[in-house]
Formats: sequence, structure tokens, C-alpha cells
Amino acid sequence: MGWVLLSLRRNELQSSIQEKQYELLQLSNRLRKLANFSSSIGDGQITPSEISSVGSELFGDALDYMGYSNEAAMEAAQLQTDYYSTAYSDVTAEQYYNNPGLSAQASLYFDETGALNTETMYWEFYEQALEDYANTVIMPKLKELETELQNEKTEMEAELESEEAELETVKESISQNIQNSTIKL
Repeated sequence: MGWVLLSLRRNELQSSIQEKQYELLQLSNRLRKLANFSSSIGDGQITPSEISSVGSELFGDALDYMGYSNEAAMEAAQLQTDYYSTAYSDVTAEQYYNNPGLSAQASLYFDETGALNTETMYWEFYEQALEDYANTVIMPKLKELETELQNEKTEMEAELESEEAELETVKESISQNIQNSTIKL
């Protein structure tokens, strides 16, 4: 009779192990999608195709990032462009050529004719602002979510290992119980 109860426990453990293995697979997929999302925005930019690949759980976050990061980067780039346009327009040719630090930085934004190219300046500041936004606003949230998922996965792996060990013990007990219950002639 004991082996019947042990058989029920074995079935219960097998079912639980299968559920945990499935949940672990889902957690691994979520972690992979999170890593893809993190790498997608590592440079500060995300494309619509990258958004579609992040999965339903992160889709809203990716859309929000795309909208908010663009808006924040445009504002920051415009402020910096205005500031440096004013600063560089006040620089005389003599100051420009006699100050190596100033000439190295300013030469990036002046064209061949000596005119200030604010469009190039704006887009460089825009790209930098996108990267800064990703690193200061989104990446910490993603790291936190990744840590939570990793902890959940570790806990589930420990539970799975424990149940698998118990399953082996139950199987051995069933076998032993059946051998002890057999009639010997």
C-alpha cells in the first residue's frame, strides 16, 4: 500500500518538475529579450524592427523609450547647439587659431568656408543625448529588472534541483517497497 502513496507523490513531483522547467524556459526567454533590448538601446537608438523583437512584456517600455528619448535628446541637443553657436560666434579668428583646445573642438563644427555648421553640431549633440538618456534613465531600470529575473531563475533552479532529488528518492523507495511487498515462495 505504501508504494501506491509513493507513486502518487512521484506523479505529483513529475508534474511540478515539468511546470518548473517550462517556467525556467520562459524566464530564460524573458532574460534573452531583455538582453536584446539592452543591447538595442546601448547606442541610444532603437529601430521599429528592434522594438518588435523585444516581446510583449517590454514592447510598451520600448515604445516609451523611443518617444521620450527622442524628445529629451532633441531638447538637449538644441540647448547645446544654441549655447555653442553663441560661444563660437563670439570667437575671433585669432582666438580660434591661438587656442589649441578651442580650435580642435571648434574645427569639428566649422565647414571649409569658415562658417559654423550648426546642423552637424546639432546631430552630434543629439546622438550623445540619446546615449546619455539610455544610460541614465533606461539602463538602470533594465539592470534592476534583469537582477529580479536572474534571482527568480536562480531560486527556481534550486527548487527544481530539490524536487528532482526528491523524485529520485521516491522512485528508489517505490522500487524497494514493491520488492519488499512481493510474495516469495
